[in-house]
This record gives sequence, structure tokens and C-alpha cells, in this order.
Amino acid sequence: MPPQNAGQHARVAADAVERLVRDVRTGRAAWAHPHTVGQGVDDLARMCDALATAVQQLAAALGQTDLRRPPGPPPAGPLLLSGQALTTAAGQLRQARRTLH
Repeated sequence: MPPQNAGQHARVAADAVERLVRDVRTGRAAWAHPHTVGQGVDDLARMCDALATAVQQLAAALGQTDLRRPPGPPPAGPLLLSGQALTTAAGQLRQARRTLH
């Protein structure tokens, strides 16, 4: 059985996060209690960790492809920097969570 297209999973996740943001902006959803705020921070930290791993996997996949590209900086560089930023964001969210107690 061939592997699934990981891009489909990414699209579903991106759609869900966009829907979350839209619903909070329009008032259809809210973090109305300190417990739900804390849970939201925990969930966003998990998302950042998962996104960092996914970006690293994208960079690795890009490195394994045989693309005919012009000389210059490797395209995986910005992906790796993005992964580092997401890891930092997850750590900052965990720090924020600790201050909520």
C-alpha cells in the first residue's frame, strides 16, 4: 500500500486552525474560562511541536528529492529556520502556561 499524501493532512489541519481563528474572531467560539485558556495554550504548544516536526520532515523530503535547481542557498534552509521558530514558540507557550497557574 503506497503512503498517503501528507499534504492532505496538512491541508485539513490548516483548515481547522483557520476555522478556529475565524470562529473566535466572530464570537462563535471563545476561551471564556481560565481553564479553557490554559487548555488552549497547552493545545497550541502541542500544535507548534507537531508543526516543527512536520517542517523538519518537509526539509528532509526536499533534501531527498532530485530537483534540478540553480546554484544558490539550499531551499531547505528557510524550512529549518521555520522549524526552529516553531520549537521556540512551543517553549514560549509552555512558559506562558506555567505563569497561568
